[in-house]
Amino acid sequence: MAGDVEAPQPTDAQQRHEAQMLGYVLGLFFFYVLHDALQERAFRTPGFEFGWFMTAVEIGTMFVCALAWEGGLAALRRRREADGAAATPAAARNYLALLVFAIALSQGTGSVALQHVNYPVKVAFKSCKLVPTMAFSRYIVRDGKRYGFDDYAAALFMCVGLALLSAADLAAHAERDTQAAGLMLLVVAVCSDAVIPNLQEKLLRGLKLPLGSMVVLSNAGSFLVVLAFIAATGELGRAVAYLRVHQDAALWLLAQGLVGYAGLRCYLNVIRGLSGVAGVLATSARKVVTLVLSFILFKKPFTGSHATALAVLAVGVGLGIRAKHRKPR
Repeated sequence: MAGDVEAPQPTDAQQRHEAQMLGYVLGLFFFYVLHDALQERAFRTPGFEFGWFMTAVEIGTMFVCALAWEGGLAALRRRREADGAAATPAAARNYLALLVFAIALSQGTGSVALQHVNYPVKVAFKSCKLVPTMAFSRYIVRDGKRYGFDDYAAALFMCVGLALLSAADLAAHAERDTQAAGLMLLVVAVCSDAVIPNLQEKLLRGLKLPLGSMVVLSNAGSFLVVLAFIAATGELGRAVAYLRVHQDAALWLLAQGLVGYAGLRCYLNVIRGLSGVAGVLATSARKVVTLVLSFILFKKPFTGSHATALAVLAVGVGLGIRAKHRKPR
């Protein structure tokens, strides 16, 4: 009809961008699901209770991989100088310092929590970070973003699903006190984890810090912080002694770090190409897959309450994806 107005067709550049983002999201799914399976497998090695040491190995592996990917510090510096960024701005240094401690705290407390809770509880709990991520976005990124009904509905469903899953897992285990300690650690992990994507978005999109520089510097700093902590507490010596006897655990830890780095590259490209909240939505969606696989691959109680909780979480993830899809580019 004459009055009809055709919708504008996406340009070749837009189509390439969308194809790239889809590839990164699929890579994020694959590598992070594999990473989570390897992490759970490591904690199922008899006598393994070294969550902070696991964090140090993973972050250290990511730092080495990032450095190798960038061709070393000299090559990284040359590229930054060619881009006109010979020195890291003072504002970027401040955000990097916050990112270093947030990564160390998030990964450390999240790993230690696995000594006290079932893996599905950790995964579901961290899926709830969408709520604080949205809140912190207004104060860290400060780009004027507003969230609609679908965003808040997604967050609500994820919170309800989390509460149901935690209650179901507590009912299935006798160690109530231990479980409560794990949940408290997960609260700290979720709060610090919610800050990370916003800091990364601020550095990548706001302050234009090169992705390679951010990955190398943040992981180097976080590794040193965690290494100093486990050396001071004595966990480093105990973990090394343990790995001398259980060498298979060392292989699981190394594999986890390598796969985690591949997932991190995909995740950061999603943040750089879209936003920090988009990255969290993608990781939240893959966590539903991780939860299902965890119950399939590892023997653990699965009740009707677990199924209900997973269904509610899946609805929340679906609403979040729809909200992101309906927003104008």
